Amino acid sequence: MRRRLFLIAALTLMTTTLGFAQDDDIDAAMKKALEDANKPASKADMKKLEQEAKAQIDQAEAENKAEETKQKAAAQAVVDAKGPTSLPDWTPQVPQFTPSGPPARKLVDGEPKVIVTGTSPLSPGALCDAWDKFANPKFSHERGGSEFNHNADLFVSYRNSEDNTMVKLEAERKAGAKITHVTISSPLPLPSPADQGD
Repeated sequence: MRRRLFLIAALTLMTTTLGFAQDDDIDAAMKKALEDANKPASKADMKKLEQEAKAQIDQAEAENKAEETKQKAAAQAVVDAKGPTSLPDWTPQVPQFTPSGPPARKLVDGEPKVIVTGTSPLSPGALCDAWDKFANPKFSHERGGSEFNHNADLFVSYRNSEDNTMVKLEAERKAGAKITHVTISSPLPLPSPADQGD
């Protein structure tokens, strides 16, 4: 037992000593770096490095801004293009839906979409249940949203695996309201970078 305790004590002492030795090395390196930073030549080098870093950051920001502007212009061009403005022909029906107007091309969060808005007296859950019945093996399906304090904001979306077209039903009803606000949307394809002249 004594022998075991002696071995444990010896190992502990050795590891602690090594740990202090490493700390001393790190402290010495940090002290040297701080001393070097206070030398005039090093201050000039640091200033030069800061300027180079700032120039690189500014260039990256300018490139990102130019790319964002280009993407916005491409998305807006899709919205402004002439052509059919309709949802995919396989879009499920929305029960008791009254559209507020014809389908329109709009930019939503930077993405060009065909949008149809309107209302339904049915609850958001009932509308989503109706869309759930559309389920088909060639379409991927997603349902989500939230219901909190009698406020409901639900959605159901389908994506066609053959041509990658998609539709999404969003149904929202505030607490105490008798009408559900409905938005049906379908993303419009953006031109490929090659088509944009890259």
